[in-house]
Amino acid sequence: MKNKKRWLLIGVAILIAGLLIGSKVYMDKQQEAKVRKEKMIEIVKSEEAKKEFEVVLTNLDSKALTSDGIINTYSISNDTIRKNPMGGINVVLVINDDANLTIEYTLNMINGHLEAGGVSYSGSLANLLEVNHNE
Repeated sequence: MKNKKRWLLIGVAILIAGLLIGSKVYMDKQQEAKVRKEKMIEIVKSEEAKKEFEVVLTNLDSKALTSDGIINTYSISNDTIRKNPMGGINVVLVINDDANLTIEYTLNMINGHLEAGGVSYSGSLANLLEVNHNE
């Protein structure tokens, strides 16, 4: 009987140790993910990223970010910042505070500089820009 109790205690101790180790690993991974997310936000909000966003915006609308342009303002949607599986960082910009007017970027680090690797924009923004180009 004493032998069964000892094995039961050993089993419980092993189970508790396993839970503690598993919890620690989980918490470390969560912290690591948080640090990665903060680093991506820092990159996306950097002056270098801002310049890259503005280059693309002025390619879409030559008068972007002026009172004469279609694209007057943009903001970064922090909820959309994520690692691109092919490398780089995906981020969505909201144009003129209108959730229907968006541009999604993939920012890549190329030779130590940020560059827009891929850019796509919402149909609503495409329609708005097309109407303006046809006038």
